[in-house]
Amino acid sequence: MSPPPHPSPPEPGAVARREGRQRSDPAVEIVLLRHGEPDWAPDGGASVADAGLTAFGRAQAEAAAEALARRGLDALYASPLARAQQTAEPVAKATGLTPVTLDGLAEIHVPLAGLSQTDVDGYFRRASQRPLREHWQGWPGGESFRDFDARVKQTMAALLARHGVERVSEDEFRVWRIPPQRHRIAIVAHGGTNAVALTHLLDVAEVPWEWNRFEMELAAYSVVHSCAVGMNGFVWSLRAFNELEHLRGAGLR
Repeated sequence: MSPPPHPSPPEPGAVARREGRQRSDPAVEIVLLRHGEPDWAPDGGASVADAGLTAFGRAQAEAAAEALARRGLDALYASPLARAQQTAEPVAKATGLTPVTLDGLAEIHVPLAGLSQTDVDGYFRRASQRPLREHWQGWPGGESFRDFDARVKQTMAALLARHGVERVSEDEFRVWRIPPQRHRIAIVAHGGTNAVALTHLLDVAEVPWEWNRFEMELAAYSVVHSCAVGMNGFVWSLRAFNELEHLRGAGLR
């Protein structure tokens, strides 16, 4: 009796191509885009509460729109603040999607309106030097970080529920239920908002300086994919963080 034949060796590159297909075809993909450069002090005056974009920021937004449109988005959400709305406008035009504005995606409130740049710099310097436990209070005079964190996470849960995505418990783990339909969802928001969203999706314990831990530059984006675990659950896999190639390609970096 002859021995069984040895299996044929895999074609060179076959494993890499298979893993590449799995990465490029997730059940759900979430793109978190930070707004472009804001014009905090129009005409060199005092700080405004709700800044729009500078001309440079608008160019950043156009470059980001081209990059996101190539991903084939199915849904677009945005913060209500002007800098996020103006960043979402070219994304909507490039994709043909109507952006859905969610108030809960707004950045943490910081009371800076009417201050000079020197005053703003001093405010953040003093606030950053407080004892760490006081950082849970948020920036002095503004929204507490605990309230901000809860607001963003509740908004993310409601947003994902629109697409049939929900977090559940299995054994001692928290996983996600994902529908069979594939979705690519873009969210245009802020440094703090996007950082808390990543904390929520990646199931990382929160700290009151999320924007430092998950720091995204202006008009940069990050991408998470759903990844199957066990029989029915999914977790989120961070596949790109602080992506800037679209800005480099447009000469904006």
